[in-house]
Amino acid sequence: MSAMTFDYAVAIIILHEGGDAITEDPDDPGGLTKYGISQRAHPDVDIRGLTYADAAAIYRRDYWDRLRCSELPAGLDLAVFDCGVNQGVGFAAKALQRDAGATPDGIIGPLTLAAVRRRPPADLLTDFMARRTKRYASLPHAWKFMRGWSRRAFDIHRRAILFQQKEPQS
Repeated sequence: MSAMTFDYAVAIIILHEGGDAITEDPDDPGGLTKYGISQRAHPDVDIRGLTYADAAAIYRRDYWDRLRCSELPAGLDLAVFDCGVNQGVGFAAKALQRDAGATPDGIIGPLTLAAVRRRPPADLLTDFMARRTKRYASLPHAWKFMRGWSRRAFDIHRRAILFQQKEPQS
């Protein structure tokens, strides 16, 4: 169903995550981070020694595949993937389920995918991005990170719309 390739999507995510820069912002609960992979979320990973390929493998296994992004409509796949990375897989799954009209249990399965297919993709994408943005505003470090989070959300939405426009109509 998805027209987005994982390789393209992960390149966008890593760009937004600062590439190979190592960061350790005291206001970022993730702690030591490289390619967007944080020590807090991945305590067994050598963050300083992490390669692009290692990060991509983690993103595929823990985010793209877990959220079943390859089964989502073009554009929505990128938005859900980015949300999982930036706001947590649980939030991404439940937000998608709520906006699709499915039971928000946090597991993307056949019922969620069927609900997604019943919604016009452009409407679902807009609702999903609005929910993401609203959540950003509720986070404790919004005062510091809100501008960057907003820029990221707008860029992901713009890219997702472009992919939806390229998708052949059935």
